[in-house]
Amino acid sequence: MQPLYLWLKSAFAVGVLVFMGSSSVLAGALTGVQDVKLNVSGLGHYGKQCGLTREIFEHALFGGFHEGEIRLSNSSSYWLHTQVTTIVFDETNCVSNVEVTLYANTRYYNPATMGELTGRVELWRKGGLYSSVIDTHQIQINSALRKIGLGLREAWKKDQL
Repeated sequence: MQPLYLWLKSAFAVGVLVFMGSSSVLAGALTGVQDVKLNVSGLGHYGKQCGLTREIFEHALFGGFHEGEIRLSNSSSYWLHTQVTTIVFDETNCVSNVEVTLYANTRYYNPATMGELTGRVELWRKGGLYSSVIDTHQIQINSALRKIGLGLREAWKKDQL
């Protein structure tokens, strides 16, 4: 009777560990993210010439979020880095490379130095290359950022389940 009891006890302990381990594996990268700080890289001369502004980026990225979802904050462990690099050619055409990345600031142990360090972890990323005439470029980038923001919202919602 004793060996069977020990076997059942061991099997139960292993089952609990497997269950606990699998639940943490099921958690997505965006689980628990409630607020983010927005960081917009400098737009530069060409970005401004093509009608791009930080306010447009903020509104486009977060316009699809509802009350109680991710919100903008001035202080957060998570930050959404938005970089839009724009060039103008033939004086009438704008081309912008858009990159939006969600990072988490975290602490980790470095065994080589045997010390704790701080670093960033990339949780999510989207982007693309967009081209249009100057007159419609702001609308095109606004639309692209809106789609990227909706993609972030969908990924976030999936990870909250």
